[in-house]
Amino acid sequence: MYSVSEIVSEATERRRISHEESEYLLSLPEDSSDVSLLIDSAHRFVLDATGSVARIGAQIGVILGPCYADCGFCSFAASTTDTEDYVMSPSELARYLRMINEGGKVSGISLMTIHQFDFDTLLDLVSTARSVLPESIPITINTGDLDPAECRELKSSGADSAYHALRLDESIDNLLEPRQRLETMKNLLAAGIKVISGVEPIGPEHSPKEILDTYWRTYDLGCNCCSASRREAVPGTRMYNSGEISERRLEQIRAALVLSSAWCDRTELGYYGGYYGGLNRALCEYGGSPKDEYEISEHGLGRTVEWAGARLRSEGFGKLLLADGSIGSL
Repeated sequence: MYSVSEIVSEATERRRISHEESEYLLSLPEDSSDVSLLIDSAHRFVLDATGSVARIGAQIGVILGPCYADCGFCSFAASTTDTEDYVMSPSELARYLRMINEGGKVSGISLMTIHQFDFDTLLDLVSTARSVLPESIPITINTGDLDPAECRELKSSGADSAYHALRLDESIDNLLEPRQRLETMKNLLAAGIKVISGVEPIGPEHSPKEILDTYWRTYDLGCNCCSASRREAVPGTRMYNSGEISERRLEQIRAALVLSSAWCDRTELGYYGGYYGGLNRALCEYGGSPKDEYEISEHGLGRTVEWAGARLRSEGFGKLLLADGSIGSL
């Protein structure tokens, strides 16, 4: 029988816990006192590890429309969406970027597309973002699969990092090939683009072993990952009635993944928290989002920079990494 308090103590001292111990933390009943201990311990660990410094990121949907990856959980799936093709103009992107960064509180920008798109258009948008943003703000891309030459071009145009994941039930819930997802991660890393990854979209049917194996598979490729996102029940999608995990279960999963990898030098604490926040980072979403039935996500689930700051303050963070790289009050 494992002791949760002993496992948590080992992990928070940055000593490696076993795969079996990590799986045990993920297997605990979410309403148990042991899960309360796990979540509270991970939260205190992150507050201490970060010096109570939080970060706010913003994702902008720049190329949207019916997507032929046809993910059953996505509002853009070609078989179910009524979304029309949309490409954000460079001038509209520049407007969004100036609005989002007006207070200097955002320290990372992500540009999101559907799976297939005109690649030159994305290059133009990345170049636009790089010309508008200060060099201290990294640009992340969240897009479809890419070949080596495309990754090199994105690096030259100003992309610093990418969010890319081999998702749970890839090729089952969509038309994508798992091998291509992994190849894209390798291509991005070879081009000098940092890859942020994680475990998504988590539903009630996914086992602790699946969650843990997915997390470590991408980490072992060289990705920076300490991320977990749940599957949202988006009206109109094929998986709308497939069930959701609770917010507490999501917190349990994040806590277990953070502590299982606390010993690693590449762990990014809560890097891709999503619009519901997560650990020391919150990501708000502007424009279109695959998790939102609203066309303009900041009016729906995506929320805003102001929401992200309030969420982080409510979680006990008192300081914020600002756009210029300095630390300010949250």
